Amino acid sequence: MKVSLELPDIVDIDQRYLMEALVAMRYFRGKLSEHQACQILNISRRAFAEMLPPYGVSICVDSEEN
Repeated sequence: MKVSLELPDIVDIDQRYLMEALVAMRYFRGKLSEHQACQILNISRRAFAEMLPPYGVSICVDSEEN
């Protein structure tokens, strides 16, 4: 799947930041596994765990039922 987003030139947002934020939220919601997230971002499991906290996500996410 390919997603495109057009933003005005005045919006100064790093493309990598947007991708990480999207993947972090999909992981948090249970829509992506850790493995899938790492593949999308092309990073190691350790790098993935380290990039999550700035997005308010932990690698040790409990389900919403707990």
